[in-house]
Amino acid sequence: MENVASSPWVLVTGAAGRVGRPITAALREKYLVRAFDRVPIAGDATAHCGDLADRAAVERAVAGVHTIVHLGACPSMQGEFMRDLLKPNIEGLWHMLDAARLAGVRRFIFASSCNVAFGAKDAAQLKTDTLHVFNPYGATKAFGEALGRWFHDEYGMEFLAVRIGYFSGVYAEPALSELFLRRIWLGPRDGGRFFQLAVGAPPFGYGIVYACSRAQENYLDLTTARELLGYEPGEDVPAK
Repeated sequence: MENVASSPWVLVTGAAGRVGRPITAALREKYLVRAFDRVPIAGDATAHCGDLADRAAVERAVAGVHTIVHLGACPSMQGEFMRDLLKPNIEGLWHMLDAARLAGVRRFIFASSCNVAFGAKDAAQLKTDTLHVFNPYGATKAFGEALGRWFHDEYGMEFLAVRIGYFSGVYAEPALSELFLRRIWLGPRDGGRFFQLAVGAPPFGYGIVYACSRAQENYLDLTTARELLGYEPGEDVPAK
């Protein structure tokens, strides 16, 4: 394990969420982590409480940070665009990227979604160049991938879009009786290790990767994750 005391600060947004809690815990095994969320995080003296659409709160959160793991967003696939998605997923992302640029953040890891590609219903496997949005939520994530490309090209910020598979942070749940979810499942341990690798990987410039565990017929292509991060899934989908 790395010496945590000498590790650079990592900011995790959406740290109190369903994805954020286990990912933050895994990152703290290796790095100094500052959590950021709309709700207070009990027992965490270093956490920042604020809204992604509040530029002042975002600027305070990114100060002195080397890497951002941006999990914060409205995760609703049924969300109404103007009411639910615009501020956190579009405006909030802009504030986070722009504030990160001005603060000298080196690496930005963006929680994208397979919903940017689920519209390609005839595809045997989703590739990283598959772009066929499935819903307005997926469109906000596609925007995030494109905006990250521009920040990389214009300012040299490293940007990694992680199209996360089905991740609940637990092993036993009724939803895993569905074949489709089993093909895109990301296990709790694999999820934590994936983001550890993303934070610590050698320079990669700009990249798009999928994150999932092992399945008999993986629907998500892990080739780029292997190449950029050295990721190899270590968990199998739980037995039905």
